Amino acid sequence: MCYNRRMAYELRQLSDNDRLQLPQLMKDAFMRGQIAEAPAADAEKMAQSPSLGIFDGARLVAAGTIHDLDLVWGDGAKFRMGGVAGVACVVDQRGRGHVGRLLREMLSTMHESGQVLSGLYPFSYPYYRRYGWEWVGEKRRCIVPLAEVPSFRDYEAEMVDVAEALPSIKECYARFTRRYRGMTDREAPNPNWWKGLEDRDGRRTFVFTYRNPADGRIDGYMSFRFGDSDTGQVGDFFANTPEAYRALLSTLHYYGTQLKKATWTAPVDDFLRSYVCCHDLEVAAVPLFMGRIVDVAGALGALPSGVDGKAVIAVDDPHCEWNAGTFAVETSGARVSVARTSSEAGIRLSIQALSQAFWGHPSLAQLRRAGHVDVVDEGQFTVLTSILPSAVCYLQDFF
Repeated sequence: MCYNRRMAYELRQLSDNDRLQLPQLMKDAFMRGQIAEAPAADAEKMAQSPSLGIFDGARLVAAGTIHDLDLVWGDGAKFRMGGVAGVACVVDQRGRGHVGRLLREMLSTMHESGQVLSGLYPFSYPYYRRYGWEWVGEKRRCIVPLAEVPSFRDYEAEMVDVAEALPSIKECYARFTRRYRGMTDREAPNPNWWKGLEDRDGRRTFVFTYRNPADGRIDGYMSFRFGDSDTGQVGDFFANTPEAYRALLSTLHYYGTQLKKATWTAPVDDFLRSYVCCHDLEVAAVPLFMGRIVDVAGALGALPSGVDGKAVIAVDDPHCEWNAGTFAVETSGARVSVARTSSEAGIRLSIQALSQAFWGHPSLAQLRRAGHVDVVDEGQFTVLTSILPSAVCYLQDFF
């Protein structure tokens, strides 16, 4: 009887009527049961990205959403990523395999849509690891004592009207993204990331820019909000030159007349400690998020070539049959070709380890030392390392 009841659950894309149930499910799962006072308006916002749901009759018992995102992959390359969000299940239906079924269907949907990568912010790393996602990259979370932040009188940032400065701010952001692997292209596809620079929740967002005196171009910008206590919140802090970095630091210095500290999230290669190094500076290294290769052949085949050569890799991916098996990865000139093969593998690894190496942190060499990569042929490992080199990756945006 129990088995038949489980088979009765229907998995489908949410219709407009189904979406009326979605806001309350999200609030129960992520906002401690807050009442969705305007479900129709909330549902309209959620309709911008496709959502899948599992139903017990007409009742929505589990759901998840896929955001179609573009990631900038260093200078000139981009990848489509399915951003998994809003995965939730009503409490009386948990433990019945609904979310696992939902995730497998979402992977199939992303594969069919051409999203070669996937990413998510997990409630539990071990849970999503079971389905092929793994932590990728690191970022720094800082609590900065403003009394220790220096001012640089030769470099001045100015407070701007966002509507007027936004085109130049966007250009500054685009230049910054090319330094890293995995930052969001905020233009296409477009869930409007730039709303983060607007006033919200009854509180102002202050935006400052630094313009290069030689050509007037914005070389750096920062968004800032007051917190609820003595701590301010730095949002975007993107500087493309040392001069821009110093100008934005100077602005934080003068906020020290009102606040004791500011919170800050930055890439691991950020040089804050070149300017602020004291016992009261708190810095924690944490994972960026969890990433996953959805399409091994599509992802590897879109990378720029390393050294000419060939590597045969065996990939373990129990949830995506199109990824599981052995692939010949060959580089010649500027091209990487990927094809299934019956040849003996020189490298064996899980989809989790391959996904981490694809983002570039941890690197293939680090994963090998940790026992996550089995190498039979050293020459093939050298070729694969040239295709998947170590890299600094970063992601500022949540979805």
